[in-house]
Amino acid sequence: MKSIKKSLVAVAAASAVAMSGAASAVTLTNWYLDTDGVGGNAAFLVKDYLDLVGTAYAKNTFTGPSTFSFNESGLFQANSADGGSISGGVDLVPGLNATFTGTGTGTTGGTLDFNTGTLTIKNSASTTIATFNLLDGDATLGASSVLPNGVVSLVFQATSMTSGYFFDSAMNDLAPISPGELVFGFATTNAIPLSGNVPNSLITLYNSAFDPDVTGPIIPNQQTDVFISNNGQYRLAVPEPASLALLGLGLLGLVGSRRRQSL
Repeated sequence: MKSIKKSLVAVAAASAVAMSGAASAVTLTNWYLDTDGVGGNAAFLVKDYLDLVGTAYAKNTFTGPSTFSFNESGLFQANSADGGSISGGVDLVPGLNATFTGTGTGTTGGTLDFNTGTLTIKNSASTTIATFNLLDGDATLGASSVLPNGVVSLVFQATSMTSGYFFDSAMNDLAPISPGELVFGFATTNAIPLSGNVPNSLITLYNSAFDPDVTGPIIPNQQTDVFISNNGQYRLAVPEPASLALLGLGLLGLVGSRRRQSL
């Protein structure tokens, strides 16, 4: 199965998936994130990506000897950007949280494909500040396994953003840009199987999205009940017509990239 591990999918591929007529795409750099909104701390400069730390729970239902469908819930935090202050980046105070719920299918030892998914970004007060819908997602699974073997790729499109949090390189608020103007998110994470019981927070999130409910304690067996850590980075890219020269526009690492015309 695949945890909400998202790989920095080729920008050109994202363009093709979600936008007809897009001739190019630009990875966003040097954008600003104000994690507590207007009136709080100053916005942080994000040179390239937000650091992602999280866990996910997936319930696999086998539909054949080697085929299965799955429902997944994930919880994530972004407390630094560009590797944090120890690596020349910044520590985010306060940080951001995110939830993910998604569905898909897989083949043991083959591929895993996401069919649906919703990513919700929240501030430290648990107020939603951005939402993204999954456009595409896939992974290669280990031999005779339902666990990812290498990169898992997810592509998202923004559906909403709250003013005062996300800014381009010139500190222009990105929220006024219509969700209809394509905004994509890409991330790469490494999935590591965990042996501890699935935490109640993941079970509660799972039950809020799927039927029937699951009940704890859930002891992961990495077959039908999968518990994984997910750590990696969020990157953004902006699909654009060839006539646009959008440079340095950025958005959030847990995932999102936005198409807009440069001022």
